[in-house]
Amino acid sequence: MWWFIQLTILLQCVHSVRIISIRVPEVLQYGSKDAITLDCDYITNNVTGLVVKWFYMDRSQPIYQWIPPQKPQALGILKNKLDLSYKISNNPYTRHRALRILSPGTELTGNYTCVVSTFLSEDERTRPMTIFVPETKFDMIQDRLSDGYLNIICSVEGVFPRPELVILAGNRLLNSKSSIKIIEGRYTALTSAVVRIDSLPPTVEILCDMQVPLANYFSRKRDIFFRDPNINTNEHSHSLSPHSGNDKGHTIEVAPFTLILCLTLYYCFKIT
Repeated sequence: MWWFIQLTILLQCVHSVRIISIRVPEVLQYGSKDAITLDCDYITNNVTGLVVKWFYMDRSQPIYQWIPPQKPQALGILKNKLDLSYKISNNPYTRHRALRILSPGTELTGNYTCVVSTFLSEDERTRPMTIFVPETKFDMIQDRLSDGYLNIICSVEGVFPRPELVILAGNRLLNSKSSIKIIEGRYTALTSAVVRIDSLPPTVEILCDMQVPLANYFSRKRDIFFRDPNINTNEHSHSLSPHSGNDKGHTIEVAPFTLILCLTLYYCFKIT
């Protein structure tokens, strides 16, 4: 009995299938490529019952199957999105192991599993892929409230995958409230923080940081907040006051000129 077990193990080792490598783009910007290739390189000493399958997210979502020498099949989310004539090698038992995806979109973000099997053994590997979209709009607003507080609002639109927003005053992370929603497959996010103005330094840099963890993507908005009114602004307004359109000031300057004109006309007509 023991010799039979050893022989079975030996046969499995001799005739096993093994995946050498699986190549999947980890991060890809949407629209940057017309087509991408996902490859699953394997070796086997036994091609009896050879089947190559690809799955999206888990085993319940098959997206590709190839049983040599038959033609490959596209399934699920890759239906009508694969170049099924694509050959990555001339070997009849490996030529259709790879996926050639046409016009990849954000809906293809997720984990991809390659499974290669024969009648005697099976091997599998999984890799993630993220197709991201950078923001189309990124804004930060500072609103000085009448009760001595500063409201900082940060918003971003058109991002994929899900972004994360934080607000900082200098190096201080502020407590904030956030909301997020999906519009036509893209994320719109907003976060706001309210802070007492007298708790801030006289001059402080306000930062809004956006991260997309799955895409390893980072973007930042920055602005300067002045806690106290700018004295230069007051001086500038005083210097403009003679030309500010004040009706009273205008009357004072015009009255002497009108008086002189009237007296001149009076004496001219009197002499004539």
